[in-house]
Amino acid sequence: MNCATKGSTPELFDDKTTPDDAYKRLRTLLMPVKSKILMVTRGGHEEHVYRTVGTDYMARLAYDLGDVPYRPDGGFLSVYVPRRQGDKQRIEFDFYATHGWGGARTIGAKLKKVEELAIAVEADVYILSHDHTQAVHRFNQLGASKKHDKQGIRRLIPHRKLLVNTGGFLMYDGYVARKGYSPQDLGTPRIRCEVKHNNDEYYKDLHSSI
Repeated sequence: MNCATKGSTPELFDDKTTPDDAYKRLRTLLMPVKSKILMVTRGGHEEHVYRTVGTDYMARLAYDLGDVPYRPDGGFLSVYVPRRQGDKQRIEFDFYATHGWGGARTIGAKLKKVEELAIAVEADVYILSHDHTQAVHRFNQLGASKKHDKQGIRRLIPHRKLLVNTGGFLMYDGYVARKGYSPQDLGTPRIRCEVKHNNDEYYKDLHSSI
């Protein structure tokens, strides 16, 4: 949703639809996949409308899609994957996602903002939008194994963390061109969560593709 006003960066007089019509189109687009939507957060344009007139389109969207969890400032969610195929025991993958903040032009500066989330919150995957650039980075943290070895020692094993910038879908025109931003690689990354096994030890395996 563009959600332009006279004082906003998006162009008010270039809009070809009203916010209400844009909302209806968005709701129609998402309704067939509502069962796959795990969380809704508030974007920068919707935040501008909320602060200007007090209308929260994303809260309405979360309700209309069937009371999808709504976290306007970002939130935490978990995805459960079977430990083995057909196994009832589930392994938890933790995600933290928020729309994002501020300005950044270089890829390094954009990834640094996602890295700051990893300092603030404990999770497996960190997701940030706002910067309209697809990017993925991984790093490892060492932690104690869940089991003791034959000598009664818990070994240090790596725990993978995934940093994801979600990208965007704007063509190169309007304020994007006027401010000299780099043309976007349109789309968004895909994230894959798997449980791998090494002898009696299991570990979370995270991958993302663009």
